[in-house]
Amino acid sequence: MKAILDNADDSLMFLVLFAASTGLRAGEQWASSWRDVDADDAMLNIERRVDSYGEVGPPKSVAGIREVPLSVQLLRLLKEWRLQSNYSGSDDLIFPNKKGRFMCHDNLVKRRYKPTLEAVGVSGINWHSLRHYAVSTWIEAGLAPKTVQTFAGHSSLQVTMDRYGHLFPS
Repeated sequence: MKAILDNADDSLMFLVLFAASTGLRAGEQWASSWRDVDADDAMLNIERRVDSYGEVGPPKSVAGIREVPLSVQLLRLLKEWRLQSNYSGSDDLIFPNKKGRFMCHDNLVKRRYKPTLEAVGVSGINWHSLRHYAVSTWIEAGLAPKTVQTFAGHSSLQVTMDRYGHLFPS
């Protein structure tokens, strides 16, 4: 099995896959630790976020404290990621920087994400677009609007419907 951390392209691919699968806000993804992963129930507990200054706090709203489902494939990749990580203790971050601290979102986007997109001729897809992708796939899979609201961590069903209502079948 090929190691996810063997090269920068593969690790970036996993970061993107994780974001596009879970629909987390960037600050929620970077603040997630291994203790937040419930492998038995295939869920990720979201309880905090980190801002661009490295300050940790609660999610954007009370509704942001939630559980997000993890697919069988994503859970398998997470287990591989953990085995390859230098930071695999329960209190360690899932996506730490090289020193085990919070990933700097701006650096990741400027140094790796945008250059990769440019190299393959893609534009107009910012990191937050990955969250929109996740939400749209939940809708396409037939999840109820209230479930989508919960998984997305929206403060109200109205927020979900204002942003994604046009994607629901009726």
